[in-house]
Amino acid sequence: MTAPNPSTALAEVLVDEAIRGGIRHVVASPGSRSTSILLACARRAEIQLVMQIDERSAGFRALGLSLATGRPTAVITTSGSAVANLLPAVVEADRSLVPLVVITADRPAELVRLRANQTMDQPAVFSAFVRSQLILEAPSHRSDDNERWRRGVAQAIGASSGGGLPPGPVHINAAFREPTLPVGDDGRSTSEVYPFGIPGADSNRPWHTRPEREATPSFDMPALGDHVVVAVGHGTFDRESLQLALSDAGVAVLATCRSGLHGDGVVRGYHHTLVDGFPHGLEPSGVVVIGDLNPADRIFSSIAGGTPTVFVDAWGVYTDPRDLMTVGLNVDPNAVIGRLGAQRAGWKKTWLDVDTRVRSSVRTFLEAETEMSGPRLASTLNSVDWEAIVVGSSLAIRDADHHLDHPVKLFSNRGVSGIDGFVSTALGVGTVFPKTLAYVGDLSFLHDANGFLGESLPPVVFVVVDNNGGGLFDLLPQSRLAPDFERLFVTPPHRDLALLAEFHDLDFVEANSHGDVLEAVDCGFSATRPTVVRVKVDRTYDVSVRTELDRLSREALSAL
Repeated sequence: MTAPNPSTALAEVLVDEAIRGGIRHVVASPGSRSTSILLACARRAEIQLVMQIDERSAGFRALGLSLATGRPTAVITTSGSAVANLLPAVVEADRSLVPLVVITADRPAELVRLRANQTMDQPAVFSAFVRSQLILEAPSHRSDDNERWRRGVAQAIGASSGGGLPPGPVHINAAFREPTLPVGDDGRSTSEVYPFGIPGADSNRPWHTRPEREATPSFDMPALGDHVVVAVGHGTFDRESLQLALSDAGVAVLATCRSGLHGDGVVRGYHHTLVDGFPHGLEPSGVVVIGDLNPADRIFSSIAGGTPTVFVDAWGVYTDPRDLMTVGLNVDPNAVIGRLGAQRAGWKKTWLDVDTRVRSSVRTFLEAETEMSGPRLASTLNSVDWEAIVVGSSLAIRDADHHLDHPVKLFSNRGVSGIDGFVSTALGVGTVFPKTLAYVGDLSFLHDANGFLGESLPPVVFVVVDNNGGGLFDLLPQSRLAPDFERLFVTPPHRDLALLAEFHDLDFVEANSHGDVLEAVDCGFSATRPTVVRVKVDRTYDVSVRTELDRLSREALSAL
């Protein structure tokens, strides 16, 4: 098989090898230099191709697809500044260990050297954040490059799923000379036929197969004592097997909403129990940290200096913002749990009893509330029958962590905790899970409104806390000490979300009560397009609720 020109040959090989490597979803933005790749994708029935106008939104929609499927998704852009718009999604994929394949079309090297239009040093944009970088120079009809192309693409895609390095983003920068259409003459440029064959490996296998990871290595387990606390956050571990291992151990398990752990043996109300640090009698003799505990600030702040603290990650990626780690173990977390040893009788039960008491006090107060607040709204969402929930940064993720009971399929962009790309990430997740709920503040929602400028929008229900600005800053020192606080930090947008919904042809509901929220979400899951449910929250009242929850937590703990 030959191709009508070298650019078509390279694009056909790139897309075919991507499919062989497991790519099934591609998000792309329009552009001229990427023509060959887009046409190659559109011709392949194995690929679900979605077009997105804004490249930054395209990157995050691909990220959402990767989060939901656990498999690499490709995002394609043309050359120039379009490439730079992918950087936020690449940085997030890097820190969150999300497989993502970035394919950027480029102009040939001779045009880049001459500073021709729409050229820049594209590989330099991502070089610090990708697991692998493949640079494919513009092909010619004089060189048979099929094997080199296929090996490079297969290795790059395999690296995104993890090998010797953690999973994460990879970058394929492919240069193309015109014509980029599958013709020999497009009316302004000509090319000879690419005379060489471009066959793939037999049986639809990738050209290069990623080697299996080594078994868990041997390690020295430090002595942690007989009242151990295991704190679990976001990671690439097997959640089901870890939860099973933890259920058989006598340790206290503190789990964030991003951990995916749930059930009767897990302390999910840790935020309120740790209002003033570890309660008397519940101080741990040792702590094991599995995964990224973000946003669990109170776990880190409660660990006393000198307490043996072991961080565990199969990839050796430790998130330790307070420099607490005494030992880091690059092993499967299950292996560590199996070697913790016997625990003090009743240690785990005492933790669970305290958790039940404190959470009951918090829940009773919130259920009696009629006015809207972030904590009350998050608690209300426990009654929603969702398949997946995508949570925004700032207050939204904190409220989900403190008040959602069983967030098994919870997704959030907390690698670098930006507010960009939220809408697109949620739409990516919603492509995989039909009943996807998106819980977010108004600033994060508005920040990525361009995410709705794409095709095939799934019926995600966006529950938006509209407090006219950045409510998180009300809880930070800026609220007390910064001049011009409202303008510089809260940055109230003064925008009507109803008009935004109308512009993007979305369903819109104004929810004035908790019952309104439940009804709107239920109807939204049956819709054919996204729904925006606006919940107005008074920031001053919201702060008072959070203060009262801390007071009630202290009261419940003192009664014990």
